[in-house]
Amino acid sequence: MMKGFRVMKPFEPHAKSQALRRFKPTRKTAGVFSIAVSFCDSSLIILAFFLAISPFVMQPGINITLPESPFTGGARFGSMVLSITRGGWFYFNNERLNEAGLQVALEKAARTQPHAVLIIEADERIPHGTVIKAWNAALKAGVSEVSIATKISAVEDDLP
Repeated sequence: MMKGFRVMKPFEPHAKSQALRRFKPTRKTAGVFSIAVSFCDSSLIILAFFLAISPFVMQPGINITLPESPFTGGARFGSMVLSITRGGWFYFNNERLNEAGLQVALEKAARTQPHAVLIIEADERIPHGTVIKAWNAALKAGVSEVSIATKISAVEDDLP
Protein backbone atom coordinates (compact mmCIF):
# COMPACT_ATOMS: atom_id res chain seq x y z
CA MET A 1 0.00 0.00 0.00
CA MET A 2 1.01 3.45 -0.56
CA LYS A 3 2.07 5.60 2.22
CA GLY A 4 -0.22 8.42 3.14
CA PHE A 5 -3.26 7.10 1.36
CA ARG A 6 -6.28 5.93 3.17
CA VAL A 7 -8.20 2.93 2.07
CA MET A 8 -11.82 3.79 1.55
CA LYS A 9 -14.58 1.53 2.59
CA PRO A 10 -16.80 0.42 -0.19
CA PHE A 11 -19.83 2.62 -0.67
CA GLU A 12 -23.00 1.06 0.74
CA PRO A 13 -25.95 3.43 0.28
CA HIS A 14 -28.40 1.31 2.29
CA ALA A 15 -26.29 0.62 5.38
CA LYS A 16 -27.92 3.30 7.54
CA SER A 17 -31.45 2.39 6.47
CA GLN A 18 -30.77 -1.29 7.21
CA ALA A 19 -29.62 -0.39 10.70
CA LEU A 20 -32.77 1.64 11.27
CA ARG A 21 -35.01 -1.11 9.95
CA ARG A 22 -33.86 -3.75 12.38
CA PHE A 23 -36.81 -4.71 14.57
CA LYS A 24 -36.31 -4.10 18.25
CA PRO A 25 -39.28 -5.20 20.32
CA THR A 26 -40.42 -2.38 22.59
CA ARG A 27 -43.84 -3.76 23.45
CA LYS A 28 -44.45 -4.25 27.15
CA THR A 29 -46.76 -6.89 28.58
CA ALA A 30 -50.15 -5.83 29.88
CA GLY A 31 -49.89 -4.84 33.49
CA VAL A 32 -52.22 -5.45 36.38
CA PHE A 33 -53.99 -2.16 35.77
CA SER A 34 -55.22 -3.09 32.30
CA ILE A 35 -56.37 -6.51 33.53
CA ALA A 36 -58.27 -4.89 36.40
CA VAL A 37 -59.95 -2.40 34.07
CA SER A 38 -61.17 -5.14 31.74
CA PHE A 39 -62.42 -7.16 34.72
CA CYS A 40 -64.32 -4.15 36.07
CA ASP A 41 -65.84 -3.45 32.65
CA SER A 42 -67.10 -6.99 32.26
CA SER A 43 -68.39 -7.02 35.86
CA LEU A 44 -70.36 -3.84 35.28
CA ILE A 45 -71.89 -5.23 32.10
CA ILE A 46 -72.98 -8.39 33.91
CA LEU A 47 -74.37 -6.34 36.80
CA ALA A 48 -76.34 -4.15 34.40
CA PHE A 49 -77.74 -7.27 32.72
CA PHE A 50 -78.94 -8.74 36.02
CA LEU A 51 -80.43 -5.43 37.14
CA ALA A 52 -82.33 -5.16 33.87
CA ILE A 53 -83.64 -8.74 34.08
CA SER A 54 -84.39 -8.98 37.82
CA PRO A 55 -87.85 -7.30 37.77
CA PHE A 56 -89.04 -10.01 35.39
CA VAL A 57 -88.12 -12.89 37.69
CA MET A 58 -91.10 -13.90 39.76
CA GLN A 59 -90.52 -15.37 43.18
CA PRO A 60 -93.05 -17.98 44.20
CA GLY A 61 -95.07 -16.85 47.14
CA ILE A 62 -98.10 -17.67 49.16
CA ASN A 63 -101.16 -15.52 49.66
CA ILE A 64 -102.24 -15.11 53.25
CA THR A 65 -104.86 -12.71 54.53
CA LEU A 66 -104.06 -12.16 58.19
CA PRO A 67 -106.84 -11.40 60.65
CA GLU A 68 -106.90 -7.87 62.03
CA SER A 69 -106.06 -7.00 65.61
CA PRO A 70 -105.33 -3.76 67.50
CA PHE A 71 -102.15 -5.39 68.88
CA THR A 72 -99.23 -3.01 68.40
CA GLY A 73 -96.30 -5.26 69.35
CA GLY A 74 -93.87 -6.68 66.85
CA ALA A 75 -91.73 -9.68 66.08
CA ARG A 76 -88.25 -10.06 67.46
CA PHE A 77 -85.24 -10.25 65.21
CA GLY A 78 -84.32 -13.81 64.29
CA SER A 79 -87.81 -15.25 64.72
CA MET A 80 -88.89 -18.36 62.84
CA VAL A 81 -91.99 -17.97 60.67
CA LEU A 82 -94.52 -20.69 59.91
CA SER A 83 -97.14 -19.80 57.28
CA ILE A 84 -100.41 -21.67 56.86
CA THR A 85 -102.32 -21.16 53.60
CA ARG A 86 -106.02 -21.43 52.79
CA GLY A 87 -105.40 -24.91 51.40
CA GLY A 88 -104.02 -26.08 54.74
CA TRP A 89 -100.38 -26.31 53.61
CA PHE A 90 -97.62 -25.40 56.00
CA TYR A 91 -94.63 -23.35 54.76
CA PHE A 92 -91.54 -23.29 56.94
CA ASN A 93 -87.97 -22.36 55.87
CA ASN A 94 -89.05 -22.00 52.22
CA GLU A 95 -90.44 -25.55 52.14
CA ARG A 96 -94.01 -26.73 51.65
CA LEU A 97 -94.77 -29.32 54.32
CA ASN A 98 -97.59 -31.54 55.52
CA GLU A 99 -98.28 -32.21 59.21
CA ALA A 100 -95.69 -35.00 59.52
CA GLY A 101 -93.01 -33.01 57.72
CA LEU A 102 -93.82 -29.96 59.84
CA GLN A 103 -93.07 -31.83 63.06
CA VAL A 104 -89.64 -32.94 61.76
CA ALA A 105 -88.75 -29.47 60.45
CA LEU A 106 -89.77 -27.78 63.71
CA GLU A 107 -87.70 -30.24 65.77
CA LYS A 108 -84.65 -29.55 63.63
CA ALA A 109 -85.17 -25.77 63.91
CA ALA A 110 -85.70 -25.99 67.67
CA ARG A 111 -82.36 -27.77 68.04
CA THR A 112 -80.46 -25.21 65.97
CA GLN A 113 -82.22 -22.14 67.43
CA PRO A 114 -83.36 -23.10 70.94
CA HIS A 115 -84.48 -19.64 72.08
CA ALA A 116 -86.04 -18.39 68.83
CA VAL A 117 -89.70 -17.41 68.76
CA LEU A 118 -92.01 -19.15 66.28
CA ILE A 119 -94.49 -16.82 64.61
CA ILE A 120 -97.50 -18.53 63.02
CA GLU A 121 -98.96 -16.64 60.07
CA ALA A 122 -102.33 -18.25 59.34
CA ASP A 123 -104.89 -17.14 56.79
CA GLU A 124 -108.07 -15.90 58.45
CA ARG A 125 -110.20 -18.38 56.47
CA ILE A 126 -108.53 -21.61 57.62
CA PRO A 127 -110.13 -23.66 60.40
CA HIS A 128 -109.01 -22.89 63.92
CA GLY A 129 -108.06 -26.53 64.41
CA THR A 130 -105.30 -26.26 61.78
CA VAL A 131 -103.64 -23.45 63.73
CA ILE A 132 -103.90 -25.50 66.93
CA LYS A 133 -102.27 -28.49 65.18
CA ALA A 134 -99.35 -26.27 64.18
CA TRP A 135 -99.16 -24.81 67.70
CA ASN A 136 -99.09 -28.30 69.27
CA ALA A 137 -96.46 -29.49 66.78
CA ALA A 138 -94.27 -26.53 67.77
CA LEU A 139 -94.66 -27.25 71.48
CA LYS A 140 -93.86 -30.97 70.96
CA ALA A 141 -90.80 -29.98 68.92
CA GLY A 142 -89.45 -27.95 71.86
CA VAL A 143 -90.11 -24.41 70.63
CA SER A 144 -90.07 -22.23 73.73
CA GLU A 145 -92.38 -19.43 72.57
CA VAL A 146 -95.11 -19.31 69.91
CA SER A 147 -96.89 -16.19 68.65
CA ILE A 148 -99.72 -15.61 66.21
CA ALA A 149 -99.22 -12.97 63.50
CA THR A 150 -102.01 -10.52 62.81
CA LYS A 151 -102.50 -7.54 60.56
CA ILE A 152 -102.60 -4.31 62.54
CA SER A 153 -105.96 -2.65 62.14
CA ALA A 154 -106.19 1.07 61.62
CA VAL A 155 -106.18 2.81 64.97
CA GLU A 156 -108.17 6.01 65.19
CA ASP A 157 -106.29 8.87 66.75
CA ASP A 158 -108.10 10.74 69.48
CA LEU A 159 -108.16 14.39 68.54
CA PRO A 160 -108.12 16.89 71.42
